[in-house]
Amino acid sequence: MTNEYLQSIIDSLNHDDPYNEANRIHAAALEEGRSVVEVALLPEHKNIWGLPHGGILFAAADVAAGIAADSVREGMHIVTAGSDIHFLYANPDAKMLRAEGRVIRAGKRIIVVEANVYDEFGHHLVTGQFTMYDAQ
Repeated sequence: MTNEYLQSIIDSLNHDDPYNEANRIHAAALEEGRSVVEVALLPEHKNIWGLPHGGILFAAADVAAGIAADSVREGMHIVTAGSDIHFLYANPDAKMLRAEGRVIRAGKRIIVVEANVYDEFGHHLVTGQFTMYDAQ
């Protein structure tokens, strides 16, 4: 995979995606089959108990899985086909999330990715497995 293609994925996610922009989801690093996504948590990302909402945790993991899958072959149109996610820990003091995606298996149209989310203190908040599909 060329560095130019990987950079184009990062640029697209960071500058052309209104959902990610609105939720402060930012691609921090990408190499073939691996990704790092960061989220600067806003007050709106917290639930009624002051904890990071499961929706933003899931979104961070999903985006990390998606761009990790997108990095294995040029020209794919990756969408999430399924997921299995486990919320492991909740930290009311979290201000940043770091989601890491790692491709487990890349088939012709189906790519399976493991994603994990951590806070800035290193607490493991979420683990999940995502089935990504090339919808092209």
